Amino acid sequence: MAPRSRERGTAMSAGPRRLPTSVIAALRTSAPRCYRHCDRPIRARVLRTSLPGLWQIYACPGGALSVVSFFELSRRDPTPEVGRALRGMARPSGLVRAHDLRSARRHGPELGPRAERALARVPRGLEVRGTYWRLYPFRDARGVDRRPFACFRHPRRGPVFFIDLAGAERPACPECRRPGTRIRRA
Repeated sequence: MAPRSRERGTAMSAGPRRLPTSVIAALRTSAPRCYRHCDRPIRARVLRTSLPGLWQIYACPGGALSVVSFFELSRRDPTPEVGRALRGMARPSGLVRAHDLRSARRHGPELGPRAERALARVPRGLEVRGTYWRLYPFRDARGVDRRPFACFRHPRRGPVFFIDLAGAERPACPECRRPGTRIRRA
């Protein structure tokens, strides 16, 4: 039997938990723009995986990747697991480097009143923990843009993240050889 929380009498899970709906809504970015590729609105695509949290992939309609984020309710930093999952989706896997992964914590007051009320009911010790993946620096030492793209045509395996060094507007995916996917809001 799971240990009981003294404060609220709820069972405490040893592992991460899913986020409340109001917290998920607060974590979604509103109307950002693609500043690396085309200046068009970025859309978020939710990714379903075995990790219990919220994956969001932000890309422009042409597939240029802005940032990938993952959040969960947990006592621990999810960055190592997120890095492994991202490396499995990246071509080449070395595209995901440790210094490109940023860890974050989000608290009730910054997420708004509804999310704050939901988080007040969470067992003590659990918090909204997350990891962001974005390529740093954007240009390599030779001045060449390192623009990441995402292809969502691989439903069984998940998206493929890749780099286009040739500067194409919609480069071909290394897996399916088709141009970068136009992202649709999930």
